[in-house]
Amino acid sequence: MSQKFMLKIIAHSALLLLTGFACVSAVQAQAIEQKVAVCKACHLGGTLQSTSVIPNIWGQSEGYIYLQLRDFKSGARNAPEDAAMRGFVAAMSDADMLEMAKYASTQPWPKVEPISTDAALLKKGAYATALGGCVGCHFNDWKGFSANPRIGDQSAAYLALTFRQFRSGSRANSPGMSDIVRALDEGDIDAVAAYLNAAQ
Repeated sequence: MSQKFMLKIIAHSALLLLTGFACVSAVQAQAIEQKVAVCKACHLGGTLQSTSVIPNIWGQSEGYIYLQLRDFKSGARNAPEDAAMRGFVAAMSDADMLEMAKYASTQPWPKVEPISTDAALLKKGAYATALGGCVGCHFNDWKGFSANPRIGDQSAAYLALTFRQFRSGSRANSPGMSDIVRALDEGDIDAVAAYLNAAQ
């Protein structure tokens, strides 16, 4: 068998292998799109209202999304508002959660409308976040990293709700956050939420 003929066989085999990989990738992409269609019914893309208590998850840290899905499934996140998410993840495997987290993290971060342009309110929020040391975990211009979520340019209503859940103990999957927000009063919570919401 000539060397030229062997090279043709190798090239043809490589082409078939690459085509097979491409087909598998296309099927996988279609499968994940079908899975996240349910997510997209609530977690909208495009421009989001800052009065929405549903968080933006598109472009969020992959590690954070995975941990939250895991905590919904285990019951570590057990606030009354979390009932729908607990039902959604009940049948998900760990592989499913990892796949969903990876997909969501690769999507573009939607535009979120700022809830306030009140300079005094935003200044109060900036001061409270500085005192609380929030930037220690939610660094990178409030974009976070890995298990630390992006909180900048997030829905103000969702942020305020989350702070109140941590403060009351109805959300208990981050004891450090609960300790920090217990030092905030009602006005501080709204100011911090508005400030982070405006941090684009």
